[in-house]
Amino acid sequence: MDIVFISGSPRKKSNTDYLLGKLNSAIGGTMIKLSDYRIEPCRACKDCRGEGDCVTKDDMQKPIIPKLLKCDVIVLGTPVYFNNVSSQMKTFMDRTYCLIGLLKNKIGGAIVVGRKYGAESALTAINAFFLKHEIIPANRGLSGVAFNAGEIKQDYEATEALEKLGKRIIELGKILGYQ
Repeated sequence: MDIVFISGSPRKKSNTDYLLGKLNSAIGGTMIKLSDYRIEPCRACKDCRGEGDCVTKDDMQKPIIPKLLKCDVIVLGTPVYFNNVSSQMKTFMDRTYCLIGLLKNKIGGAIVVGRKYGAESALTAINAFFLKHEIIPANRGLSGVAFNAGEIKQDYEATEALEKLGKRIIELGKILGYQ
């Protein structure tokens, strides 16, 4: 399976990146850290819907959109900011408007990391993104509890949930014939 892991964390070696990297090590794939790319906000021009080509020319056009179109699985990871996804993740999500109808039946995985509140809202935002694109959520997603660098390593429930997410992605990949 061709799997793309997308990190919406602006921090280097973040807790979000740790979980994404751990899952990547288990099931393989390509990591994209959004903060490493120049991604402009959506202009809401509606010139692109379902065309796969946004009028804004930045790093979404190459290399990100081609990877999204080619892959079988998209795993989104984000820290929780104000009970939602990070601004980097939200900008990315908005800019996929040009891909409406083109990501159908890919598998989606959701990972959020924050304190003890706001995770559910962030997961809801990611799952709403998946449903808008007709991406099949592997499960409801997982939330890790951490704030300072490295704290996520102490969240054993998140590690267990990560293993379940990985197994479910593989299971769905077999069902859908992606393996």
